[in-house]
Amino acid sequence: MALRPAAAFNVLFWVALILFLFVIFSQSGVVLPANYKLLYPMTEAQLVSQRLERSERSWADSVLMRHQMRAQHATPDKIPFFPMDFNTAPYVVWDFFPSTWSCPWDIQRIGRLGDGGKWVCGMSRYEEREDNATIIYSFGVNDESTFEAEMLQRTNAEVFAYDYSVDDFGPQLAPAYRSRAHFQKVGLSGEDNINRNPPFHTIKTLMDQNNHTYMDMLKIDIEGAEYDVLTRLMDDFEGSTLPIGQIMIEIHLQAEDSQYGWKGFFDWWERLESFGIRPTWMEINTQAITIPDKQTNPTCTEYVWVNARDPNSILLRDS
Repeated sequence: MALRPAAAFNVLFWVALILFLFVIFSQSGVVLPANYKLLYPMTEAQLVSQRLERSERSWADSVLMRHQMRAQHATPDKIPFFPMDFNTAPYVVWDFFPSTWSCPWDIQRIGRLGDGGKWVCGMSRYEEREDNATIIYSFGVNDESTFEAEMLQRTNAEVFAYDYSVDDFGPQLAPAYRSRAHFQKVGLSGEDNINRNPPFHTIKTLMDQNNHTYMDMLKIDIEGAEYDVLTRLMDDFEGSTLPIGQIMIEIHLQAEDSQYGWKGFFDWWERLESFGIRPTWMEINTQAITIPDKQTNPTCTEYVWVNARDPNSILLRDS
């Protein structure tokens, strides 16, 4: 039986009143359960902010545990990278520096599986980008360019690559992308040296040559020279922000009695963290312990670092 007009009006009135009161109370937090906000999804900006806050807390907790673990060792300034006594030291050097800062976006593998490919925090952000070209600096090209090729294919990136040991990108780079790919036979160092052949330069010098004040990504695999290179970078930008959004790096442990033995490595790492560098991904290179004629400890590890203090990073904002 159809509702009379008056009855229908009453039903609509009460439905509208209930919805109105629900909206009012939901905004004021009155008389609603603690989880009512689940009915109102957070904005993208709120979600990113929440993820960043949680990541920073997680990272800070891991730093505290790092210092506690170090202090418990008999010789805290000279801990072996790979202790031989599990009962007194149930860890290796990489356990002190876990990737506890979560990327606030997606993480994707770019380039080939195995050596040469890299993990990228927020790949979807770079794919969606329309405002400016994503600037990538790549050091240590060798003959393997699947990372650079895929970044050029999937984004509007412009790549600036350097390697003193080869003459060009690897064959994986398609001719269609060469207009956005720039290669120089130049080495990377903690000091400029134009008298070497090929010449060697610092990161800042190369950025100045390209009229760049910022790069979105730094990909660096330079067989142990990363310590001096990044130390110089920190010196160049002391008191300010590192002009880099994220870093994909392979770290190569040095001799334990060298400048970058345990204490030197520890101090170098924590100085990077003081600039806002946060480890968001790690992948221990196991080839060193599986290749029969080169079997040794896992002295190389791939990291992805995000600059959590970068005001220009598209990873730290929602648009």
